[in-house]
Amino acid sequence: MCNSPTKSLLLGSVLLSGLGVGTAAFAQTQLLGEQPTTLVPLTQPTAPQPTLEELIPSQAITSGGVQIDSLGGLDLDTIGTLDLGQGGFGYDMWRQSSLQDVYALISNMPAQYSSRTGHSLARRLLLSSAGRPLDDRPLKSEEGLLALRLEKLAAMGAYADLDNLLQRVPARSDTEAQAKIRTDSLLMVGKHDEACQVIQGMAGSGQDSYWTRAMVFCHLLRGATDQALLGIDLLRETGTAEDPLFRELALAGAGVETKFSGKSAGIVQSLHWAMSELSKSLLPAELDAFLDPGVRIALASSQRYPADRRVAAAEAATLNGEMTADQLVNLYSAYEFPVTELDSVVSTELTREGTQARALFLQAAQLQTVPAARAEIIKAALDHAEKDGLGLLMSRVISHLVEEIPPSADLAWFALPAGKTLYVAGNRTRGDEWLLLARQYMLSEPTAAASLTGLWPYARLSGLEGGDRYGTLKGWASAQGGTGPEVLNQQLVLLRSCMQGLGEDTRLSWSELASLELSSPGLAPSAALLYALKDAQNGNRLAEVVLLSLMIIGEEGPGDTHSLALGSVVEALYSVGLPDDARALAIEAAALSGI
Repeated sequence: MCNSPTKSLLLGSVLLSGLGVGTAAFAQTQLLGEQPTTLVPLTQPTAPQPTLEELIPSQAITSGGVQIDSLGGLDLDTIGTLDLGQGGFGYDMWRQSSLQDVYALISNMPAQYSSRTGHSLARRLLLSSAGRPLDDRPLKSEEGLLALRLEKLAAMGAYADLDNLLQRVPARSDTEAQAKIRTDSLLMVGKHDEACQVIQGMAGSGQDSYWTRAMVFCHLLRGATDQALLGIDLLRETGTAEDPLFRELALAGAGVETKFSGKSAGIVQSLHWAMSELSKSLLPAELDAFLDPGVRIALASSQRYPADRRVAAAEAATLNGEMTADQLVNLYSAYEFPVTELDSVVSTELTREGTQARALFLQAAQLQTVPAARAEIIKAALDHAEKDGLGLLMSRVISHLVEEIPPSADLAWFALPAGKTLYVAGNRTRGDEWLLLARQYMLSEPTAAASLTGLWPYARLSGLEGGDRYGTLKGWASAQGGTGPEVLNQQLVLLRSCMQGLGEDTRLSWSELASLELSSPGLAPSAALLYALKDAQNGNRLAEVVLLSLMIIGEEGPGDTHSLALGSVVEALYSVGLPDDARALAIEAAALSGI
């Protein structure tokens, strides 16, 4: 519950007096320094640029009767960190899109995705430098695209990206909500002094109780324990919503012996993480399922936490596209296993489970230099992960080791797991090599023909030229003897939809599929969203296509998207010039469906 303005001002003044400054001297107070915490972002941010505030004098402009945050006539809503050559969608990405529609769509887009492709599309869209959409229907005075983009990036936990973006935005243009996002990003990248400057500037005027809690952190940062304890007491006395985790972390930071209850008022957020780092306390393991995405990444990167917790956090972040597979590989490699266990991972009964089993397989494959022996371990690793529903994750993690194995006649049996792993990881060139190997030995090697058939869908979805020479959808279906008819029919519809969206000839008509009794996974798609997607596609409104695609695949990702909707998304992305993303999404869906 937020404090009233009167209570907030009174409380801020009391806390400020504890720092030895009056409200007028607030922004000039400098706190003690601290070494920044090292985080591992998904991508390296671009070099910081001078803020517009430093370069151009302030001037407000209006558009359609609505004031726009700007400096020197430059609209702040256009600021981004990604240009077209850096993964952005280009300055004209909102060409012909309505400002009001864009604002509504971004407001409704998911903030988290069970899809690496979905996360990448969302991140790039929100960080792109782009001109303003058509201002045919002005926004309300309190609305703005920049503020909305910042809000979505914060919900995604993209704090390194946020910090980089906010360095280009003058702090004096911040609303209270934007100041909170700025503070969270500074806390998460370890810029605690800068965060406390923002906190001090807001504590006397902000209406959110967040600032009162944040001032407790700043008191503890500078060693003002008495003022911090006073702030903790005031939080309770003023009826602020109870946050057991924050209170326990703050008490621990003040040197009070504290037993953690494992309870929190909600999601474990940036301020909790910063306080845990300051107090050198571990967040309770019971809360690992309730971490803000950015906190989850930070926990995975922190050497203070046990290996199992770090790896579990990294696995979730890697599946969602929030971390790279390389970072998870490094965490797997940090486990210690007896040499005898590593040497016998495929010849004895496996005694490890979960994260430790996956780490054991990876390390055993890393140590093995004989191609055939490594291939045997990799196949066992992929099979084991598939049973846990993490085949897609293991494919991404182990693909770099598969790349090191040259296709050869004695490894024709390995063509299917090797090729599929490489296609899933986005390495089509190497995947094609295993496909061609299987084709070469299909008459002499018993498993080669099956491997060729199994790889064919991934080769077609990846864009193999002349792919119809290597198989057909009917041929693939007839070879799936171990798959039940209902699942097989669902897979057929999924492949047919995606291939049609990518312009691939399947030689299987919809009439033939319609003659089967079919059911498709996922909820029936929204007709309004599908029609809107088609309209945006026909108008070549690229960013609008991306937004609508993200809304259609939703938080659950392509593995739980209706085939009709998935095919429409793949087609729309492909047609507006995003073929790599369209193919990657289709391959994710295929792998998640068990193909």
